[in-house]
Amino acid sequence: MGPPPPPSPGVPPMPGALKGGFLPQSNFAPVPTLSMPFIRPKKKLKALHWEKVDAPQVTVWAAHTPTHASKEEKYMELSRKGVLDEVEKLFMAKEIKKIGGSSAKKEEKKQLISNDLRKTFHISLAKFSQISTEEVIRMIIHCEREVIANETVMNFLQKDDMCVIPDNTAKLLAPYSKDWTGSDALKAETELDPNELTREDQIYLHTAFELRHYWKSRIRALLLTRTFEPEYDEISGHLKEIVKVSEALRDSVALMNVLGLILDIGNYMNDSNKQATGFKLSSLSRLGMVKDDKNESTFADLVERIVRNQYPEWDHFSDDIGGVVAAQKLNVEQLKLDAKRYIDNIKNVQASLDSGNLSDPKKFHPQDRVSQVVHRSMKDARRKAEQMQLYLDEMTRTYDDIMIFYGEDSTDENARRDFFAKLASFVTEWKKSREKNVAVEDTRRRNEASLARKRAANINAVNVAAAGPTGTDGTMSPSSTGAMDTLLEKLRAAAPQARDQRDRRRRARLKDRHEVRVASGQQMPEMAELAKPDTPQEESEKGLLSPQSTTGGEASLDRVGDMATISEGEDIADRAATLLQGLRGDGETISARPISNDGSLRVRRRRDSAADEERKARRNRRRTAASTASGENRDSIMSPAPEQDGSSVLDEPPDTSSRGNTHLAAPPRTVISPPSPEGTASKPVQIDDD
Repeated sequence: MGPPPPPSPGVPPMPGALKGGFLPQSNFAPVPTLSMPFIRPKKKLKALHWEKVDAPQVTVWAAHTPTHASKEEKYMELSRKGVLDEVEKLFMAKEIKKIGGSSAKKEEKKQLISNDLRKTFHISLAKFSQISTEEVIRMIIHCEREVIANETVMNFLQKDDMCVIPDNTAKLLAPYSKDWTGSDALKAETELDPNELTREDQIYLHTAFELRHYWKSRIRALLLTRTFEPEYDEISGHLKEIVKVSEALRDSVALMNVLGLILDIGNYMNDSNKQATGFKLSSLSRLGMVKDDKNESTFADLVERIVRNQYPEWDHFSDDIGGVVAAQKLNVEQLKLDAKRYIDNIKNVQASLDSGNLSDPKKFHPQDRVSQVVHRSMKDARRKAEQMQLYLDEMTRTYDDIMIFYGEDSTDENARRDFFAKLASFVTEWKKSREKNVAVEDTRRRNEASLARKRAANINAVNVAAAGPTGTDGTMSPSSTGAMDTLLEKLRAAAPQARDQRDRRRRARLKDRHEVRVASGQQMPEMAELAKPDTPQEESEKGLLSPQSTTGGEASLDRVGDMATISEGEDIADRAATLLQGLRGDGETISARPISNDGSLRVRRRRDSAADEERKARRNRRRTAASTASGENRDSIMSPAPEQDGSSVLDEPPDTSSRGNTHLAAPPRTVISPPSPEGTASKPVQIDDD
């Protein structure tokens, strides 16, 4: 069935009605091939490679050129004799199987376009891979919605590879194409059959190549019908946003007051040669670099705290100009270029429809509907282009004015690009300073409230103690009566006394042996002074035992047990005093420090100080006793004791209560008197308690 007859003049053709016979049909007859002998081997045999004779008519082979009938008869004879079967059995070729290959022989097609363009065809038109080649070409030429609405397909059709035809490719495709600019192009025949080309080559041939004289303008106009509305909404929205933010910066009185406060405080801090009447917005980024003396707060934190506490009516400026944070992402210069490109694109398409490549439909493909499709959208496109021009002019004027208002150079490209970014950074840092200051103030309030609660609790405890708390049985508690404080005072007083008693006993022994310790830098005492007899009071202080004061052996043993108890009690008192002093934490030497090695050292130093005071008092008493009892002899101190069945006699311990203090008495010295086999009355044996 041939193609349908052409439509009558004056009536445009209906593109959707033509389905079959869209592409020109070829009138080429198939090339005849030489027939092979009807007897062929059942399987492939090994080939016999020989060199053919070019002109057998003048050679020995001229007589061996039988006719076709005689050749068939010869093969029949060889078959009856079994020659052909034997040859087929002996010279059978091994069959080579291709792994993964299809058994059917692939039809070979010519490829004229580049491999890269062919791959791009596969990717971009993958949605139409199941549609025939003729149908895909028809959809593209008829401007079907499936093609125009597909962004991937439209972006591919407007690529330079489709709009610009290389010369080599044009020469190769020329024999397969038609010239649609001619008068009778529909009836013209091609020199070569387009069916010899691949699917991609045929699509390229019937679209980009044959319509190359208006293909670029055609695709640009079709793309405009799809994108002019969403592009208008996007670009105009950005233009309006910039105008809105610029007007907010112009009308924000709070922002101007904050900037004035920053200027005033900055001039107060600067010297006379650094005074300024105004500053550029780039100076706002340096507010966070000025630290306080403790390196904890910044100048930006100070300004925020002052505004929030002293000028709360200015604190809302960050909300008034909050749009700069989003506006900083917009490139004003690039936005201007996009708006101009949008307006120019609509103007160019309209010019093409009026007097350009799209103005003469006679040069189009007979089935091309680009003119009807584009004309339907151009009215709205022109109106939007005019409105876009108004938005662009307003944005440019407002943006330039606001830059000049804040002291920026509107002709500087960098200043125009970073204007909103500077203000956005200031707003962001302002909010961070607010969060930081609020957190610090909350922490301070919580600490003050906690301290107030603790002070109130302490006052209540003092009041309860003053009211005289009682126990469960109605008696006063030890804490209220002061018994615990009295015990602590006694322990503190007894703690250094044990060391003093040991030091006194040691010094007494050394003096008895005429071995008095002299510190570095002190004057050596005279021998007469060392040999001077001591008073009975000094004897009692040295802890020597007098035989006259003893009453019996039982009393002596009791005194030894008492001295051991006193010595053990001194150690216990020492440890208890140290522990209780650390727990109580009062006093000059124990306050605000734990019980440690350093605390023990301070306790020892205090004991040494007490020992020095005791030594001074003893010297005073010694001088007083020496003046009253200068005639006494030292031998009376060491007089022999009467014998009591050979047992040891113990002296009475010195009466420490006569001194008027509460210190525990030092352990006395034990003297063994004769009859001892190893001692005499004049030189008794001494046993140290240490």
